[in-house]
Amino acid sequence: MRFLLRPSASRLHRNDGWKKSWYAFVPGQTHFGELTGFADDIVAGGGGFPLHPHRDMEISTIVTQGAQLHEDSTGGRQLVDAHTVQTMSAGTGIRHAEMNASPTEPFRSYQIWMYPKSEGSEPRYGSFTFTPEQKRNIFLLALSPDERAGSARIGQEAFFSLSAMDAGIDLSYAMHLPGNGVYIHCAEGRVVVEGQVLNAGDAIGVYDTASVAISAEAASELILVETPMHRGIQV
Repeated sequence: MRFLLRPSASRLHRNDGWKKSWYAFVPGQTHFGELTGFADDIVAGGGGFPLHPHRDMEISTIVTQGAQLHEDSTGGRQLVDAHTVQTMSAGTGIRHAEMNASPTEPFRSYQIWMYPKSEGSEPRYGSFTFTPEQKRNIFLLALSPDERAGSARIGQEAFFSLSAMDAGIDLSYAMHLPGNGVYIHCAEGRVVVEGQVLNAGDAIGVYDTASVAISAEAASELILVETPMHRGIQV
């Protein structure tokens, strides 16, 4: 079992006025396996990302506060709130916009980028919706390559899961595919991952193992991104 620790303070911080961002990985520059972007964004009321293009990238968004309005060139249009995980396969080319649904209140989201399993695919948009109780003290699968267990599809051998752990709960995360690693981000609370303490904003990548032990020392919210490790690690 090997680790990549990513304390909150190690993230790249950027303040654009209308948006504050903390990057654990910068798309196309750093990566944990096929995971190449992990941005924690707070977007002011009335702000957002106007229509812009991407290609050959898997881009997913998890909103934790407020709501954003998604629109894209495939015809996808959806209000994405804290009960939704959205995902796009940019493929041969997609244009999308992500705007704050509120003119006054901020929204907070995690935008997560992965290299695709194969380039040149047909652009596609999808989403997974859930209730808070569904992720309580389990790993709720939101994205997978084959839409298993009602999850939405991602164009990579990757698996996105969410968990809301009560204090005192112990869980074991099992890799879905051999050779994969998992990046675990603590969005809220305090957890211990294989002896490593994570507070809010901290994260850890774990690889060369089939399972990972996680214990909650406080009520905690986790985002888990399981990824192939073909590209290795670059930080």
